[in-house]
Amino acid sequence: MVFRGVRSRIPLARKTWVPPAYPKVPPGVPSFASTPFRTFKLRNKILAGGKNIQFGNIVSEFKNHTRRIWRPNIKTKSVWSATLGRRIKLRMVTSVMRTMEKVGGLDAYLTCHGRGRMKELGPRGWEIRTKVIQRIRQNERHKHVRMFQRSILLCPKLRMDSQWKEIRPFIKHTEGYAVLPEQYCKKAFQLLMERLRQGRPRMERRRYKPRTIVLTNGMASRLARQARRVSMPRHIVKKQGVPNADKNPARKKLKRVKTEIAAPVAVDPAKLAARKKEARIAAHKARQKKESEEKQKRIMRAREAGIRNAIRRKTLLS
Repeated sequence: MVFRGVRSRIPLARKTWVPPAYPKVPPGVPSFASTPFRTFKLRNKILAGGKNIQFGNIVSEFKNHTRRIWRPNIKTKSVWSATLGRRIKLRMVTSVMRTMEKVGGLDAYLTCHGRGRMKELGPRGWEIRTKVIQRIRQNERHKHVRMFQRSILLCPKLRMDSQWKEIRPFIKHTEGYAVLPEQYCKKAFQLLMERLRQGRPRMERRRYKPRTIVLTNGMASRLARQARRVSMPRHIVKKQGVPNADKNPARKKLKRVKTEIAAPVAVDPAKLAARKKEARIAAHKARQKKESEEKQKRIMRAREAGIRNAIRRKTLLS
């Protein structure tokens, strides 16, 4: 009897899937640059600048092929970030270092909007890029808030009246000017806009005066008759006829003359083609005649110029 061994009913500890160590791609990354690199995965942790590992052969004198690889030239360097205000220790390719020097630093390299640059950043580059962009937006916001604080509360025309009762306890006095905390800044701005809206003078559009027209020689009565006639219904106008037709002999009804349209005459196509050909030949001859006349004129002008130049040359030499 062969003892084959009994399988244990206790399940063995299986290895669970561990997520990769490189940083995850933050939200808001475009689709063409969002996926991490699947080959040469070291690029997910560094700034590779689009470089990849390459494979090839060493070919000897006798054509012996030996497999080899070419790895990117990776260096470790701490780079200054002006936006974050600190140094960041990064592993990067030497080509990225040269690009940073050319562009103007780490922040300029990361915040570039070119499609190729955005694709080559990788998860590590996108991680730092999001932090830099967030800090830039935050600095801009703080700058505008500070400008608003200094301008709104130092404006001499504004009085701290009853509308400011809710905000007055929160005002701090630092460096000789009143500073409003950021959370109450929006409310103060709304109140200021309401006050300006109430006190702002209403701007009216400039109205142009109508031109005064002086009607003389009975034009006023004539214009009134025409206006009355236009406002009348059609059946009354037809019954009354044209008023004062006898007094004005110059106004006479024009008789409508019926014009009869002649029937189209049938034309022989052979004759029509012959006429077109004759017209083309005549136009071609006229064109040739005109060109020959212009040519003769040019020749005569050139001869006259040559004679004039010869006379001038002779006078200069003599």
